[in-house]
Amino acid sequence: MKFTTAALTISSIASFAMAAPKGEHHSDAHFDKRDMVTVTQYVNEDGAVIIPGTQSGSQTTSVHVQTATLAGTSSSSKTTTTLSPSSTSSSSSSGSYSGDLSGSSTGSKFEDGTIACSSFPSGSGVISLDWLGLSGWSSIQDSDGNSITSCEDGSYCSYACQAGMSKTQWPSSQPASGASLGGLVCKNGYLYRTNTDTDYLCEWGEGTATASNSNSNGGIALCRTDYPGSEAMVVPTWLESGSSSEPISVVNEETYYQWEGKQTSAQYYVNNAGVSVEDGCIWGTSGSNVGNWAPLVLGAGSAGGITYLSLIPNPNNEDYSSANFNVKIVATDGSTVSGDCKFENGSFSSDGGCTVSVTSGSAEFQFY
Repeated sequence: MKFTTAALTISSIASFAMAAPKGEHHSDAHFDKRDMVTVTQYVNEDGAVIIPGTQSGSQTTSVHVQTATLAGTSSSSKTTTTLSPSSTSSSSSSGSYSGDLSGSSTGSKFEDGTIACSSFPSGSGVISLDWLGLSGWSSIQDSDGNSITSCEDGSYCSYACQAGMSKTQWPSSQPASGASLGGLVCKNGYLYRTNTDTDYLCEWGEGTATASNSNSNGGIALCRTDYPGSEAMVVPTWLESGSSSEPISVVNEETYYQWEGKQTSAQYYVNNAGVSVEDGCIWGTSGSNVGNWAPLVLGAGSAGGITYLSLIPNPNNEDYSSANFNVKIVATDGSTVSGDCKFENGSFSSDGGCTVSVTSGSAEFQFY
């Protein structure tokens, strides 16, 4: 294993907690709980913004700022349409959220106008989030970005992809308010792609990061934000204690969704060990230590051929030091990682969090 240490500039990581202006387009009462947007910016040690790939990866860091609004919930009935005959999904943390695809498989192509909006298109990487009460969808929005509870004409119906994958669908035209829209659009009672450049609903990430769990307190629910979309932290990756590693979705920030021209990355809220997906991948309440109040946030993105992985405290949770797990980012065999990053016994290896850059191969978030 090759692990090189370099001076990563991480002081700017505190910008993750920077609040974005509130907008009147957010009618959801939950908006005040976490009003941030996911934006990635790279700076050198002098604080100057740089373009990834133009300077040494050992001198850059990732700045993440997020805005989250909650998708509405309902107990509406669900009809599931399977895109792949081998589709499987689970709504139990004791099972698997790995979906139906493996390796580089892309599954079946999505055909516009063939699946009713009252159905959920599971399979080919798409997983159903039954516990949210949105008929499997991760969020549903009107054209202004407001959360609604039914996938109906004119609405944008966002979905979750299995661990290691990201959804491919979002409209190129986004609300002027700064809200983000994602998912399929419902037209005349049927579902259509909002991004016709791809025939598939899910795509694999860069394949440069995984996560494993040896913590004796139980499994760990990593809850990715539904972005673009409501940005609620509901997309699950379940790390069973003692099981094999799961892929982390490392998005190519140069080709992935951009918010107002700015590159974005994948963000995961890390719940305490022993909290199930159903209890942790939700919009939490103050003091609950779950969902948007979980102790830590994990970031993953790639730009200029370099993967950036980060651990930071959740600015919503002032008691993050009481988390019942430790985690470190380590290079896999034969890989090269610049920097040192871990959260152990309630403290980070650097003040305010830490970031590493994977210059070759891959790295793993190891929970213990």
